[in-house]
Amino acid sequence: MGRTSVPADTLSFPISRDTGNPLDPPALYAKLRDSDPVTRVTLPTGDQAWLVTRFEDIRAAFLDLRFSSDMTHPGYPRFYVPGERQPGAFVAMDPPDHTRYRRTVATWFTSRAAEKLRPWIQGIVDELIDRLLVGPRPVDLVASYASLLPQMVICEFLGVPFPDRDKFGAWILLLIERDGTPEEQAAAFTGLIEYMHVLVEAKEQAPTDDLLGKLAEVHIANGELTRQEVVVIGLMMLSAGFDTTASSIALGVLALLENPDQLERLRADPELIEPAVDEILRFQNTMQFGVGRVAAEDIELGGQLIKAGEGVVLLTPSAGRDGTAYPEPEKFDIGRAGPDPMTFGHGIHNCVGKFLARVELQVAIGTLVRRAPGLRLTKPATELPYRDNSLVYSPRELEVTW
Repeated sequence: MGRTSVPADTLSFPISRDTGNPLDPPALYAKLRDSDPVTRVTLPTGDQAWLVTRFEDIRAAFLDLRFSSDMTHPGYPRFYVPGERQPGAFVAMDPPDHTRYRRTVATWFTSRAAEKLRPWIQGIVDELIDRLLVGPRPVDLVASYASLLPQMVICEFLGVPFPDRDKFGAWILLLIERDGTPEEQAAAFTGLIEYMHVLVEAKEQAPTDDLLGKLAEVHIANGELTRQEVVVIGLMMLSAGFDTTASSIALGVLALLENPDQLERLRADPELIEPAVDEILRFQNTMQFGVGRVAAEDIELGGQLIKAGEGVVLLTPSAGRDGTAYPEPEKFDIGRAGPDPMTFGHGIHNCVGKFLARVELQVAIGTLVRRAPGLRLTKPATELPYRDNSLVYSPRELEVTW
């Protein structure tokens, strides 16, 4: 068996970034990968967990179902999800419940389904860029572009009224940002549940041709799902589609602007957009605090014995900078070949919306760099405001001109 000792003084997690290098994860991650790849940390709640930093160990943990996703399991890192697990929240469940819930939406999120939406997404992108090009400059690309596209897509896809985005968006961001009080977060969660409950109930009465409408028309009607389960499934999809893709677009554009040789390479060869997006996902993993799991039994990982009931944090941004998986990992290379980035997870819990997100990123970034050849920052990247305390990392603003 591996090591069992636990350091008397553990690291506090999360670990702060270097403000002079906002596009890089903390430098300590590289040291941990080299010398202490599975190390004990203390979370803001006071809980202790094992921080896993190497690509192969993280991939192995994603594939090993003895590492439970069940947030109700004793020892699950409470840092990640406020409140109690809700019925239908399959991202926080293990099989067979995870399998049963996920299959109700899986056919909506296949690669083929995402590709069918590409022309529609392209139309939205073209309209947004048309507005940008004739509008005043400089412009905040986050508010005027990167955030709008995913919000428009996920609202139409789910059947959520886009004009309500300011209301439910404020609740979503309050839960993600980690700056609110427990009372504020509880109120935000209640607001989201009540909002979605009214929407799903309306779709039961008058089914619509969208994901929530079909879940109501088919799965609630036949007794496979309850209204509350559809409400929670809808909230998961809305929250994920609302922020993570937007953050990846903003970070992707920023990474290209900070690496002008790669930007010109993409402009010269637009066919590179697919590997370019994968490189963005590797280089700029928005889930800056990783993914939580808990050991359901004693497991050895990376030479460390993790006992049953001990939580683990799979630090996916560190996996993306692991030189054993990606040679010259600190180099941003849009033609890079290598394993799929861990941004969407791995194994049975990989993000159900990953194909849709990739299409959105490819269209949004590829079209923008083609249609705005003079695109540039108005201030250095180090002077931009960033979401350092958020579960999802990105610049809060991205002021550009052309």
